Amino acid sequence: MAPHVEPDTLNDLKSKIRSRDPTNSGNIQKELQKSLLWLRDELRRLSCTYKCRHDAAADLIHVYAYTKCFFRVREYKAFTSPPVYISPLDLGPKYADKLGPRIHEYKKTYGENYCLGQLIFWHIQTNLEPDYSLEKASRGCLSLPDIGSFYAKIQKPSQQRIYGPKTVKMMLERMEKYTQKPWPKDQIWSFKSSPKVFGSPMFDCVFNNTSLDKEMVHWLKHRPAIYQAMWDR
Repeated sequence: MAPHVEPDTLNDLKSKIRSRDPTNSGNIQKELQKSLLWLRDELRRLSCTYKCRHDAAADLIHVYAYTKCFFRVREYKAFTSPPVYISPLDLGPKYADKLGPRIHEYKKTYGENYCLGQLIFWHIQTNLEPDYSLEKASRGCLSLPDIGSFYAKIQKPSQQRIYGPKTVKMMLERMEKYTQKPWPKDQIWSFKSSPKVFGSPMFDCVFNNTSLDKEMVHWLKHRPAIYQAMWDR
């Protein structure tokens, strides 16, 4: 937010956020939700531009506020396996002719989320990069977007951040009807390539065998629009 907000406004917001720290509360989860919903409303009071979509950020904070279960993946550091040496005799005549007579060295790099990806995509035997498949499949439905999605980076060319009724309708459709489907990559949202924390209201539904929170959905459907860019639709 910093490049797009006046310093006094930003400092005032930071001060208010610190004053609502729920750490010492008797019911942290309840008070944290209250704090996030307050922050949602504060963001909606700020002026938006096509470079900073506070309205979209407020919607995402609303979704975070209604997410009950977050889980952290056990931290495995990425590493590259020791080399395996493959001779033409290991491959048979068909491939030996293509690769030639020399010995070939093979190494495999395992990413941080390789284990989780392997556990989820165990049934796809030909999947060489399950962590990459997990990254694509978890967008939105298991891993919520990055809050930075809605703010242009100063050092990069500005792009149109489309967040109109059509985008919100599509988001809600995914949340309500296609909970297991990833959110489209070509929309306003961006996601971390190796998320450290997973969780979403859709995962809550599966984990607790419940339906999507009606209060959360009702607000997203009926809250008034506060900004309309010329390319929003």
